[in-house]
Amino acid sequence: MDLSAYEVATIYKQRWEIEVFFKFLKQNLNLKHIVSRNENAIRVMIYITLILAKMIMVYKKKKNINGFKIAKLKFEIELDNMILKEIIKLCGGNPKKADCLWNTGL
Repeated sequence: MDLSAYEVATIYKQRWEIEVFFKFLKQNLNLKHIVSRNENAIRVMIYITLILAKMIMVYKKKKNINGFKIAKLKFEIELDNMILKEIIKLCGGNPKKADCLWNTGL
């Protein structure tokens, strides 16, 4: 009760910015379902999501794309193609050799 009206409004504004940020993570990066109740696992999930968001923002800026959703889609397609090319290289162009990539024995 020792805070002024200005201080309360400032705190509320900061809280609201956090809410908007988490709404962005949930809507744009599918951080809707926490798969673990372990504190460390939750932190890792949030960190990975933040890293992904940063990667998309860098991609968006480098490619001069206006919208985040378009940048996200193009980034996903480009990344998918890069991964597929690497798998093809590792298999020597033979799809039957791809099984060894998934059966690591772990």
